[in-house]
Amino acid sequence: MIALVVALATATPARSQTTATRQAALQLAVCLNDWDSAIAHASQLEEGADLPLKTRAQLVGFRRQMQLFRQNQTVVSPIDGCEPVLAGFGLPGYSGRPLDFDLGVYSSVGGGSPRVVPDQVLRQYEALWQAGLGVTAATPLAPLAEARRVNTRSGSGVTTGAVSRRIDIYAFLGAQGDSADLDLTVIQQRPGLLYTDDAALLWLFDATGRLLAEARSTATHSPRLAAVPLTATGVYYAAVTTPQHRPILDADGVITGWQGIGTSAITYTLTIDGLTPSPALGLR
Repeated sequence: MIALVVALATATPARSQTTATRQAALQLAVCLNDWDSAIAHASQLEEGADLPLKTRAQLVGFRRQMQLFRQNQTVVSPIDGCEPVLAGFGLPGYSGRPLDFDLGVYSSVGGGSPRVVPDQVLRQYEALWQAGLGVTAATPLAPLAEARRVNTRSGSGVTTGAVSRRIDIYAFLGAQGDSADLDLTVIQQRPGLLYTDDAALLWLFDATGRLLAEARSTATHSPRLAAVPLTATGVYYAAVTTPQHRPILDADGVITGWQGIGTSAITYTLTIDGLTPSPALGLR
């Protein structure tokens, strides 16, 4: 039954961005055993005007089953279909490794067998995947597509990148009631399209694409977002740009695209803190 919920959220064609984000939220909630959130998302989907009648009936049955799981405090793990949903976020059993991980490592260093790969190289690649830095996954929000996942199994995470004309996007898991801190530290400035400086912009969006907060470089500080309240358990997105590259928002503050182009070029680290450790999500 639970595997069917995951499959339903993936396979049912979404006729609007709202439906697509609700499907993704339902899928994540089920994979986290977060029955309260899953029931709420299923109820929202049932009310959607663009949902086929057969799918609506299936959702009613799934919702009733999840209500029993909530009542009995049932924990289901692992769940078929949840590997791509949870990989890279630091949850037990979801490492984010590709199926051909070892083959990919050997190929990338120019060797054909484990004997020619130094232990240090293997450890570096393993650390990359364990940190979630090698995991990307599509999102129903096109402007935030292919976000790189940040491992927050300890309640915090660190990632690094380099941005100039384009946008770097990261996804992490947060819980309702968390106060997220995001700190961008510029470690190198490079010649950009127009400027050579350390100017940067930092943006935070929720799972629906709604802009929650933004920060920019000042004369004395790199961008920082302090104690941003998270109102729901789910995926959040952080975006790093350089000046003149900004999100386009609709009347509800939801991102619909990006305008402009970055004018500087920087290498940076992004630290995210103040989160519920990802293995505890859905189990509190």
